[in-house]
Amino acid sequence: MRQRVSIVKIVDCDFEAAVQEAIEQAGGLSDLIRSDSRVLVKPNLCKPFPSGSGVVADARVTEAVTRAVLDCGPASVTIAEGAAVGYDDGSFSTEDAFTVSGTAAVARRLGVRCVNLNSDVPVPVEVPEPRAMDRVLVARTVLESDVVISVPVLKTHNRANATIALKNMYGALPGTEKRAGHMLGINNTLIDLFSVLRPSFSVVDGSVAMEGRWRSPQDSRLMGLVLAGRDALATDLVGCALMGIDPDSVLYLRRMTEWDGEVSGIGDVDIVGESLLEHAECFKSAFQVFLEDFPGVQVVQGPGSCGGCMSELETALRHLKGAGYEQAMNGLTILVGAPGEFNDGDKVAVIGECSAEINNGWPAATGCPPSEDDVIEALCAACGADPALVMSVRDDTRREVWDSSRDLIER
Repeated sequence: MRQRVSIVKIVDCDFEAAVQEAIEQAGGLSDLIRSDSRVLVKPNLCKPFPSGSGVVADARVTEAVTRAVLDCGPASVTIAEGAAVGYDDGSFSTEDAFTVSGTAAVARRLGVRCVNLNSDVPVPVEVPEPRAMDRVLVARTVLESDVVISVPVLKTHNRANATIALKNMYGALPGTEKRAGHMLGINNTLIDLFSVLRPSFSVVDGSVAMEGRWRSPQDSRLMGLVLAGRDALATDLVGCALMGIDPDSVLYLRRMTEWDGEVSGIGDVDIVGESLLEHAECFKSAFQVFLEDFPGVQVVQGPGSCGGCMSELETALRHLKGAGYEQAMNGLTILVGAPGEFNDGDKVAVIGECSAEINNGWPAATGCPPSEDDVIEALCAACGADPALVMSVRDDTRREVWDSSRDLIER
């Protein structure tokens, strides 16, 4: 099945013209939005950051999208988001994110409402072929919308490798459900979510993109682009290509391109507007930046390496260090994604199903992706650490994070 994705350059800071052109080149909204349609615009406002930072969707893009929706004469328009609730890190106020980004001012100016999805009524949705969750709780406002438009930022991601149009929909889960998804394995949870919930249209803010760990301004990338597409999967494949990210390294994209009736790769996408090759860059991954804090650890990645393993590996390394095993990890070699060549040593751990055939008696955590606990066990066995202590430190750390932010995610 072929899909169309547009790439449009923002000229003279005219965000509205660029967004309008991108939407029209991608097929337009007029046949999606009727006079009785309830439309939800879902910008990525994961944290209270200003527009132009690259961390959140620029309010000028959100405004241009909302104006395009209003021009179609729908019954109602809502701008909605549920900010990050924190798993190993802190949580953020959605209301602050609306305000600091300038999105709240956009809503007032256009006469539409803003809804905090973290405190919205959760509605269970059954997952037909679950990998992590047999049912997922979705904010009622999202489910009651006839048309959902995803307005993400072009960004790398520490647990999924990339976050664009599809991953932006994780904000549709009320606060505590986001944490449940992490606990059950974020990558498999995302696959479950996208089997039952996807946007009707996507407009990607590529004005300022974000690589690495989203440190502003050092990880910001000035791209000056807007992407749009009706199919979120196709849009994400193009977005990955613009960042120089192999879509197979994004586990949910890899799995979704295997589904019947879906685009199987970027070769199934008609890219219109600007040239992909002329604008493609090579973004630094979040995991690359994370590893800078572990100079004594070598991670050898093969062709099967993806965000599934990297997500759990980051957690394990973070909490081994928190438990006081930083010195014990010096000289540790971690094999991920079936590397063809590597230098072994006294401390070696094998991570992921792709690497399961590497059988030298080294500690291993298999599975696709492996569980967080199994990865901790394997790393601890390789460097002589106590996994019970590491898991205790992890649990205490998370409990502190969650208790400190309870008021942000509970009704």
